[in-house]
Amino acid sequence: KRDIPWWFSSCGASGPRGPTQAQCDSAYRNTNVSVTVEKEGQLRGVQVWKVPESNRYTISAYGAAGGKGAKNHNMRSHGVFISANFQLEKDELLYILVGQQGEDACPGVRSKTKQICLGESSEIEEEYKKEKGLTEWAGGGGGGGGATYVFRVSDGAFEPLLVAAGGGGKAYLKNQDGPLDEVFLEQFVNSTAVPGVSGRTGAAGGGGGWDDTTQFPWTGRSLLEGGEGGAACHQALEKLQWATSGGFGGGGGACTSGGGGGGYKGGDASKKDDLTADGRHGVSFVNPVGEIFLSPLAVMESHGEVVIEVYLNCNHCQSGICKQNPDTHLPTCICAVGAILASDNVSCVVFILLMLCCIFTALSTVVNMIMLIVSSLRLGCKCLR
Repeated sequence: KRDIPWWFSSCGASGPRGPTQAQCDSAYRNTNVSVTVEKEGQLRGVQVWKVPESNRYTISAYGAAGGKGAKNHNMRSHGVFISANFQLEKDELLYILVGQQGEDACPGVRSKTKQICLGESSEIEEEYKKEKGLTEWAGGGGGGGGATYVFRVSDGAFEPLLVAAGGGGKAYLKNQDGPLDEVFLEQFVNSTAVPGVSGRTGAAGGGGGWDDTTQFPWTGRSLLEGGEGGAACHQALEKLQWATSGGFGGGGGACTSGGGGGGYKGGDASKKDDLTADGRHGVSFVNPVGEIFLSPLAVMESHGEVVIEVYLNCNHCQSGICKQNPDTHLPTCICAVGAILASDNVSCVVFILLMLCCIFTALSTVVNMIMLIVSSLRLGCKCLR
């Protein structure tokens, strides 16, 4: 099938590792998408798609959302959406890592974590107040969301085209002294000269970047290290087996604070294991060879996605808006509400003006007919005389 757009998902995979070939074969059955999923090495779980024909394409990428905290679960940090246009050539290979949501702290596996999740235990808060920090208990934050990466091979090296950052993981507890709705300023860079570093790691893991070296198991791995999500901090794993990982795509693992989101530059995690410290979003990226179509916006509430469609140049349309004709695959101009397309298939005519014009034309025709009839009657009268 040559239907467009092409829609890529996480193929039903979740957690710190990406999908398998079998999962994607099942997910894309009866669709127009066909991919090869890398089985091993640094690209394991990455989907490879062959460009069907040389053209200019609009690529839209969605990063994954962060995980919820044990007692901070009203809203998760959304993944970032970003879109740009690129010239792609026939049979060129695009590599697509679809970010996966950071894991939620609840429901827990052990009885103690379940009690905490149900609000029947306040062990962590009590120790935090007593010790002014956590020494014995840890865990309950959400994992960082994975970034979604679209890249290709150029001169033997991986070249990023578009990176949509993942959302940070929520901390164990909501900060009651903070703003009701924290304003997140969506960031992106458009220069490969900017280093794609991973986020700062504290008790929880920072988000993985484009090209960095991971030092701790709870840090999200960078894209060139495989992009796996970080594990939960060792205190949480040892005491409560609270295994809250970051999502595939470099999401940082959680502690009591939240993990950082993956990105071209990974999001930071709190230096201290503060039970109200959320992980930060990653930073998105658009390659300068592309033309940004829509600026970054935090919108994604689950796993990431990628949508690829043939770019439609609507500059010839008066409205600047068009859609693809399903039969000819050529752009057809679209007019705004209250207007219709004129006979030249380019300009728009306001519907009210068109109606008035039609009424005026009809009235003119009627008047002309009446005048013709009157003239005929007068001529007839003269003949009778």
